[in-house]
Amino acid sequence: MNEDAPPPPSAGEPTPFILPSSLDLNAASLLREGLLVRLEAGGLELEAGAVERVSTPGLQVLAAAAASARARGAAFRLRGVPAALADAIRDLDLAAAIPTEG
Repeated sequence: MNEDAPPPPSAGEPTPFILPSSLDLNAASLLREGLLVRLEAGGLELEAGAVERVSTPGLQVLAAAAASARARGAAFRLRGVPAALADAIRDLDLAAAIPTEG
């Protein structure tokens, strides 16, 4: 496991996983690792407010995380979605694969 990956949430209220400003090829591996750690601890609550740039690898990681959460019966919440991310999800017809909230 990469030592730069965010830690799993602590007991009590889940801490949102803050997505990085760039969801691109360079960020995809670390993002995947961090989401897997969180998924092992329970559902995924993601805060997307800082996202400025998006590319297909980042969207693939989010879609896979959402599918993994569904398969486990766990929650997947993607909140605070900025226009760049919402547009990319819509443009690639991934709304069903990557559900968003407000």
